[in-house]
Order: sequence, then structure tokens, then C-alpha cells
Amino acid sequence: MKLSKLLRVLETRELRNYTDRSIQGLTLDSRKALAEWLFAVVAGPHGDGSAYVADAVARGAHTVLASHEVPVPPEVTLIIVPDVRAALADLCGQFHGRPADLVRTVGVTGTNGKTTTAMLVRWLLAKWGKQAALISTVVNQLGSLCERASNTTPEAPELQALFARMVERRISHAVMEVSSHSLDQERVRGIRFAVAALTNVTPHEHLDYHGTFENYLAAKARLFESLSPEATAVLNADDPQCGYFRERRGRGNVMTYGLSATVDVTATIERMTLDGTTLRLHTPAGSVRAHSPLLGGFNVQNLLAGTCCALALGIPLDTIAAGIAQFAGAPGRLERVDEGQPFTVLVDYAHNNDGLRSVLGTLKPLVAPNRLIVVFGCGGDRDTSKRPLMGATATHYADVTVLTADNSRSERTEDILDAIVAGANPQAMCVVEPDRREAIRKAVAMAAPGDLVAICGKGHESVQELGSVRYPFDDKEEAQRALGVLRRKARESIADCRLPIADFEPRANQSNSQAGLGAEG
Repeated sequence: MKLSKLLRVLETRELRNYTDRSIQGLTLDSRKALAEWLFAVVAGPHGDGSAYVADAVARGAHTVLASHEVPVPPEVTLIIVPDVRAALADLCGQFHGRPADLVRTVGVTGTNGKTTTAMLVRWLLAKWGKQAALISTVVNQLGSLCERASNTTPEAPELQALFARMVERRISHAVMEVSSHSLDQERVRGIRFAVAALTNVTPHEHLDYHGTFENYLAAKARLFESLSPEATAVLNADDPQCGYFRERRGRGNVMTYGLSATVDVTATIERMTLDGTTLRLHTPAGSVRAHSPLLGGFNVQNLLAGTCCALALGIPLDTIAAGIAQFAGAPGRLERVDEGQPFTVLVDYAHNNDGLRSVLGTLKPLVAPNRLIVVFGCGGDRDTSKRPLMGATATHYADVTVLTADNSRSERTEDILDAIVAGANPQAMCVVEPDRREAIRKAVAMAAPGDLVAICGKGHESVQELGSVRYPFDDKEEAQRALGVLRRKARESIADCRLPIADFEPRANQSNSQAGLGAEG
């Protein structure tokens, strides 16, 4: 595309060294720049980004977008705009021919529950016979093509390219998680959401980026402020911030859900066990009974949010009920690890206090009178105020708490663990094991028949960040290995002493049929 055509979407700009040249691509990562590309200078945690201009130019970029004067060679065009990220989003949409206008899109935001809700909506669309793409924390899925996600919401160049590929593949709908980071950074600018859903908003999350809870709320609200009159805002009436988002919804319609308020969509929970939840949905389209493999009141909230989105899109209620029964959940969200052992092992992404409280509060009564054993840690270089809160929550609900490393990043794991211990109940049984692999092994080894081991914090993640190194690490795989060690020890005990010690046999691995491979708030 010619630069002159690309620039038509920018109302305000200043040009230096202008030549109407061909633009072959756009990026804000100098390492991805290629010949005849545009490089956008965006501020990062350690500077304004201008230090990477020379690298982008050396790789072939001949146009630079910036919010201020930056040194460029005379053969490189410099475009100066008031807001680089907003301009970049507009330019990326223009470059790809505004593909998002041709896809009916659902955006899901919130502190917890985004991935499960988004995957459920895509699943229900597929059951309705629609081609639907998914952009999520875990995976970006376009038809049969699945790619592991690097961010909850991609940067504008990648996001608009994904929508362009959807149009090429004749995909009519898209469901995407929309993080507070992406809203603050204008990544989703220009996308006309048909439905925008809120799961919940809790404090002590992403304050390392937003600074205050008020800023976090304001970033989330931007998703609803841009809605057109034809769009629908799906709001959680049980969340204390529901009124805040209702007031900032723009011109869209409102559909509410919840369990403790007068709402449009609610549910009566008839039965909940470790095998799933039986409930009756009550909606403007009627009532229907459904059984879900998912556990917990928080997942009922996710089911209600997904139901609202589906109804707003026109999906029939009987299709929704049938889809809920077949939806196995998102990877790493209370995902069962079953090797035939006589106790339950679950892997979950709960990495903040609200998520941990929801998960453990759900599991505790389901496993009683047996023991609940939890393994978790806290991420480094993130909001530190939640660490003692999570220590208090874990030791309140769990019979045994095993504290370990999460993604410590540049912080010392021992310092993070000390902060968690500071909030823990001193009377509770608490084990500190910095090595996450060993912590999982210890938790599995101490489990008795009927107990439940919950491994929390990393969920679907496949790496662990310690220092500046990202090591391959998967909680589910580590749990499987630990169960394998336990099985071998049981067999050795039987062979050695010839006593009827309980053994267990491995079962075939189960996988979520609707999920591919695979954060922000």
C-alpha cells in the first residue's frame, strides 16, 4: 500500500523526509522490521522506544511513526502524531482494509473468567453452525488453525492481521479476550464489538501497570464506552462495579446476569459435585435444565456470561443448553489430571486472591471430609500487595498449603515466599518448597485416597520465568510425572513386601475437544 493512502486515516500528523513509498508491513517491535516496513516508536517500561529506531532501520524499515522528533537518516520518512498507539491501530486497520468491520465480534473483559467465557461463546457459535475465531490468553484459533498466544490481546499489527486472515477464511464471527492493557494501549481501537461482556473486576490486580484501581476500572470501561446502539453490553450484576460500567456503556443495550440480583439471565443450582454442576437457566427466551462438567459458583457465573453473549448473538436456548453440556472448559482452568490415582488432582490458573478464594472456596466443601492440598506461589515484578492476601486465603481454606515459585522473574523466589508467609495463618499446616517441580511432587506424595490436590497459579502456561530465563515447565505434565513416580513406588512396595498395598493404573490422557494449544487483565 502506498504511504499516501495509508495516511488518509490520520487527521493530525507532521511529515519529515516525505516520499510516497510503498509500505509492506507495520510493527512496533524493531526485531520484526523488514524491508519497506513502518516502525512505530512506542514507550516501554525502560524508555520511550526511540533507542530501537536504528535497529528497525538497519533491518529495512524506511518509515518511522513517533510522537516526537527522533533522529532518522535522510532517506527515512518520519511521521509525528499526538498518540502513536492510536495512530498505529488506525494505520493497521487501513493497511489490511478494515477487516474487523466484516466480522461480528464479541469482546470479553474482566479480572477472572475471561478465557473460560470466551471459549464457551466460541464453542456455542460452532454448535450453532457458525465459523468462529478465538483470540485468547491460551490460543488464537482460526478454523482448524491454532497458534499459541503470546499476549491475552495481540498488539494492533498482529490483531488486524488476524482479522484479515479471518476474512480470507470466510469466518463470520470472532470471540476475543480484551485485557485492560490492550484497552489502555489502543490495541482494539477500530474494532466494532457486537457484544462486550464483563466477568468481574477485583482490586490488587495489574496495579504494577495501572497504578491505581481507578485507572484499572477506567481502562476496562473503554470497551463499553465505544459500543454502538446496535451492540449489547453484558454485565455481571453480582459484581460491585456493575453500576460503574452501566453508566459508561456508551449507546449499547444492556443484558445483565447473576445469582443474587434481579437480572435478565440467572440460574438455579440444583446439584454440584466433583463431576460437575446441574443447573436450570432462566432467561428471557425461557428456562432450560443443563448439566455442565465445570465446577464452582464462579464457573456458573462464566456460564451465565456466555449464555448472555450467545442470546445477544441470536443463538437458540436449546443450542446453548446442549453446548454447555459438551463444553469441557478451558485448558488449565480446574483441569483434571487423571492417571488412575485414588485422589483428585486439578490444575488451575488462579493467580490472584479473588481467583484463589473462588477456586478453594468451591473445592473445600466438595472434598470434605477429606483434605484439600493446594500448591501455589506469586509472580515476581507484579503487584506485591496480593501476596499476603493469598497466603491468608490459602491457609484459610486448605488443609495443607505448599508454597513455591511461580514466575519469579527478576525477584528472589525466597523474598516472594516470605511475603506470602507473612499473611498465612501461623497455625495452619504450611510447607515452603521453592522448587515448583519438587513442590508438586511433595503435594502428590502426601495425598491420601479421597484427597484433592489443587495446583494453582500457572494453569495452561508452558514455561517458568526465573531470573531472565524462561524454562519449559507445565504444571499438568509435572503432575503426571509425580503421579508416575507414585505409581512406581506403589508397585515396588507390592513387589518388596507382598502386602495388598493399593495400586493404581494410568488412564488415557483426556483433552478438551474445543481447545487448542496454548496474561494480561
